[in-house]
Amino acid sequence: MSQNLWPEYRDKIAGGWKCITYEMFDGAGPDRKLIAKPHGDDPLGRVLISRNGYLSAHIARRDRMGPLPSGKAWQMGEDREVAHVGRGLSMYCGYLQVFKDDEGLFWETTVEVCSDPNRIGGKEVRRIEYWEEGGKAYMVLQPKQDMITEDGKRTRAIIKWEKFE
Repeated sequence: MSQNLWPEYRDKIAGGWKCITYEMFDGAGPDRKLIAKPHGDDPLGRVLISRNGYLSAHIARRDRMGPLPSGKAWQMGEDREVAHVGRGLSMYCGYLQVFKDDEGLFWETTVEVCSDPNRIGGKEVRRIEYWEEGGKAYMVLQPKQDMITEDGKRTRAIIKWEKFE
């Protein structure tokens, strides 16, 4: 693999990011069609990236982030109600590195902790588009691998973020 470009992009990428949109498409091309918004119209998502490249990413369906219907604490809740909340969450953390290839910029995070234990020890790779507009910074992250919706469909996710202080 090529050289880690984190030092070159750290000042732009490090910081806190708020999810604006999380959309799933039937492909990656220009004719792609929107097929799902797995975290709803107002996703609850944050990505925090330290200056040394440690990433912590959390995203959830806002409509599932209230108290359990039974009123019980999470640890005592019924399996079905805890699963309903848990399947609306995705989170992972680990160190990232930034690279560039023929298609552009991407980061690769080595997963240390994750809501999906199958991903621990693996790599999460995201294509990055970064720009500034009206005094604000934005980025679009696009996983290199297809994502899977709750109903089992393979899709291409495009996630837009706004930097916050």
